[in-house]
Amino acid sequence: MTRRLAALLLTILLLPAAAGAEEVLRTDRTQPGHLGPTFRAYEPPPPGHEPRLRRTESRAVYKLPNGLNGLATRDRTLSHLCQRGAFLQQIDGLYWAATPDFRYGVAFSGGANLVDPQNRRQPGKTYFFRNQDSRCEVWIGDQAKLMPHYIGG
Repeated sequence: MTRRLAALLLTILLLPAAAGAEEVLRTDRTQPGHLGPTFRAYEPPPPGHEPRLRRTESRAVYKLPNGLNGLATRDRTLSHLCQRGAFLQQIDGLYWAATPDFRYGVAFSGGANLVDPQNRRQPGKTYFFRNQDSRCEVWIGDQAKLMPHYIGG
């Protein structure tokens, strides 16, 4: 009796699976464009969606063996503006200065790598950035004093 009951239960459980296996979905009911071409490693973006990013190489512009001592002073106002996002490097670390302790991001008063919507820059100055986030610190140095340490090309 238990064998017949087990066989009956097995038939009841397998019957819907077998019925579903016979049904095949037709592809003409789906959207025609859903089956795209085979995968290609690179497809150019569609017109009007070209990437806005440019590939750039960072470049050391100053080598300061004694750090910023005597060459630049920390500016509280610009540091506060940098922390708020109102005085920044356009590309963090695009230009940089090597010191024994830190690697500082560099921007120039002529506008190279500098975002300054409030026009706080001063002519003939170089700006050094450390931690371009809520801990940002900005130092100002005189370009004439920094020229002996310039290594940019």
